[in-house]
Amino acid sequence: MNMQSRTAVITVMAAAAALLATACGSSPSSTQSAAGAAANSTTAVAYAQCVRAHGIPDFPDPDSSGDIPKDAILQLKVSQSLLESATGACANLNPHQPPSAAQERQQMAAYVTFAQCMRSHGLPKFPDPTTDSGRAEFVISVSQDGFDPHSPQVLAKARACQHVLPGSQLPSVTVTS
Repeated sequence: MNMQSRTAVITVMAAAAALLATACGSSPSSTQSAAGAAANSTTAVAYAQCVRAHGIPDFPDPDSSGDIPKDAILQLKVSQSLLESATGACANLNPHQPPSAAQERQQMAAYVTFAQCMRSHGLPKFPDPTTDSGRAEFVISVSQDGFDPHSPQVLAKARACQHVLPGSQLPSVTVTS
């Protein structure tokens, strides 16, 4: 499979995963999404204020989406130990905390259940998820697994199994030839 085809397959699987998240009918309204973004921004402001209070007065405010600009953090003229100390002291306010071990286990269990569902719907070689840097992903080999991940049949099976996936934590997909 050439690189362009592989990229297309990855893109289609990512679109399918997004479809899985929204096809259930329980997606948040735009008002709910805006409320979530506002809460994230408020938390990020509190985080930035806390870091400033812990010895880094030039720590940047979050942008409009609630993200702290990484390039601004890199330009701070503070030692790594001070940065780690201040951000560590405020970690409970950081809106971008990594998932806990229990959350990772729960996520992985949901993806295993999704893979089992896909196999029970006629894809016997649908792989179990693997982890990459704490993030679950499916590695699909088109030649070994024997299915076209962007076919209407596979997408229909994915829709039938989507109910087991956590709403906002979709796995990444790596496609090999």
